[in-house]
Amino acid sequence: MIPRHRPRSPTAQGELTLKDVTASTVANIGPGIDFYFAFGVIAVTAGVGAPLTIISAAIAVCFLAFVVAEFTRMEPSAGSFITYVETSLGPRAGAATALLLAVGYTIAIAGVFTMSGGMIALTLAHYTDWDPSWLPIALVMTAGGVALTLRGASPSTAVVAVALAFQVGIMVITCLIVLVREGAHLTLAPFSWSHVNGGLAGLAAGFPLALYMFIGWENGPALAEETRDPERTIPRALYISIAIAALLFVTFAYTTIVAYGYDTSSIGRASIPFLQMADHYLGSAAILAWLAGILSVLTTLVAALNAQARMLFDGGRSGLLPKRLGTSRPPGETPVAALLAMAAVGLGIVVCWWLCHVTGLLGGSANPVSLYAESSTMGTILVLFVYVLTAASLPVFVRRYHRRAFSPIRHVLMPLLGALTLVIPFVALFHPGQPAPYSIFPYASIVVLGASVVYARRVLARNPQAGAGEGSALRPAAHNRAVTRHNDSD
Repeated sequence: MIPRHRPRSPTAQGELTLKDVTASTVANIGPGIDFYFAFGVIAVTAGVGAPLTIISAAIAVCFLAFVVAEFTRMEPSAGSFITYVETSLGPRAGAATALLLAVGYTIAIAGVFTMSGGMIALTLAHYTDWDPSWLPIALVMTAGGVALTLRGASPSTAVVAVALAFQVGIMVITCLIVLVREGAHLTLAPFSWSHVNGGLAGLAAGFPLALYMFIGWENGPALAEETRDPERTIPRALYISIAIAALLFVTFAYTTIVAYGYDTSSIGRASIPFLQMADHYLGSAAILAWLAGILSVLTTLVAALNAQARMLFDGGRSGLLPKRLGTSRPPGETPVAALLAMAAVGLGIVVCWWLCHVTGLLGGSANPVSLYAESSTMGTILVLFVYVLTAASLPVFVRRYHRRAFSPIRHVLMPLLGALTLVIPFVALFHPGQPAPYSIFPYASIVVLGASVVYARRVLARNPQAGAGEGSALRPAAHNRAVTRHNDSD
């Protein structure tokens, strides 16, 4: 079966290396900012054995990454999930996926925009008598991040790599200082099953949040069209990035538990446990850990915009999303319309949320950490739907287009395991009795899911050729490279 083909406006090809894609992916995962604001809850739910929760989440993500890697080896495309689902399950499923990603990623990145100002405001308040509003800072920092991404994937990724190295270096050095000073109290208790609160129930309670910490692992496939030899580079970058993130998260978790004397209730009471630990052990030098947090937010912002805008760009050029999103311009054929659209809508969410709180329409204070948590949760639910669709698409895709390569283990069992790992986070996110607005998010996500189905029908009714040739422009090049490698091995 030959997919439909139509002309496509290609992004710049061949600029990014394995190092570039890996750096962008790790930055999108956000080993600093995610750990700063998530680990306290994981420590309370899982107890001293919290690192095992992180390890289990990393294994689950590897199953999902395997699915994406298999797709990328056969069909690298900036559309990533959109391409995979559309070529497997048809244009209606592709259009629904495109809308779910557009809404989910835009809502999620609004939280990152918020913390680009929130983290700076928290740092200034911590070290000075000034308690500035985070909103204007967030607007300025987001504008700067967007301006950097508009220069193209290669130069912006180079900046991200440098900032990421500094951020991770500071956090690792902080951990080394703590572990050396607490050398007499080091044990393997955090890696013992007996130290997980409630056993499997405790592990499951913290699992959704640990899994969320890895969100961003899917960054690489969206950069495939701008990567050298994407069939090899992207899968390698996926696994390397997840391994690096897992190692960092486990190291940070172990160090934090040791620093708090294995008292996870104290970790839960700390506003930002890692930074409180840095203040205690580093003294005045702890400001570097706070700066690392700022850099983590900014690198996540740039990396996420780069990858996610390219997915929306692909949806636009294929007709599954508004056509204007599929326009690009030099340098590097940057998807400027998609970048600006994500930034505008994301900032609109931030400003509306802020206005609702300061005017009293919503209860509570306009705390940036609250919006970060809320938007991340809502956005993640929608992205999880896409993960399930992608896992279901792999066996269909391989049987349809690469029948000779079909393997029941690789193309049925592995995606099934990937889908099953999502059961726990879905149960947790849809569990009744949660406080508002989290109690509303499951119903809102179902509404968006239903709207995506209606949207898909309308798109195909108006334009029956929408999605035609999704991903097919790259198949000849991918096939030629595969044949070349096969001949060389002979």
